[in-house]
Amino acid sequence: MPYFLMWENNGVYKKFTGVVTGAELLQSVNEVANDMQFGKARYEVSDYLGAESTEFSQDALNEVRAVRIGSFQRNPRIRVAIVTHDPQIQQRIFSTIATRLTLHQTKVFSDVAEANLWAGRAVKAV
Repeated sequence: MPYFLMWENNGVYKKFTGVVTGAELLQSVNEVANDMQFGKARYEVSDYLGAESTEFSQDALNEVRAVRIGSFQRNPRIRVAIVTHDPQIQQRIFSTIATRLTLHQTKVFSDVAEANLWAGRAVKAV
């Protein structure tokens, strides 16, 4: 599976690797939105830095948006940080924000530390 979820005290960290398909993105979004911890979460950090590429169809992206709209009803306070260097992912997110197709506060970052700071994710140094 090209992603894993790590639930933390105040949110979830998602790490994507390899080739990520729209079906896998949708699965990850559903998994987070349907988790019992989602209602109290304050952030979701989605890290695509390890992804080789993404293959998202428009249909899959529309389904992701539908899940996100539904999840907003359950938890409108969550911040979504997307971490990527991929210009296609960046453009998709910027377009989604510009057209107001996302209800959660969403922002794109090129660095996980910056995303963590904005989202309010506390990471312990090892």
